[in-house]
Amino acid sequence: MRTDNYRRERALEMTGDRTTLPPVRVDAVFKERLAKYAESQERDVSWVIRKAIKEYLDRHEEGSLGKDPDR
Repeated sequence: MRTDNYRRERALEMTGDRTTLPPVRVDAVFKERLAKYAESQERDVSWVIRKAIKEYLDRHEEGSLGKDPDR
């Protein structure tokens, strides 16, 4: 597992053009699943969330506007 110093250093590296989003409420079971997956990838939960959102948006933006029946 990564150390607190490593996390602090990474946080300092990431501050440039990044911002925060509002908190997201999830149930305890989902939070635990996120934490376990993040640990298995040796990443922070925030990295897992960012990656999932990016992949979702990449799949659903622009090119799929006409293909997605929910839009």
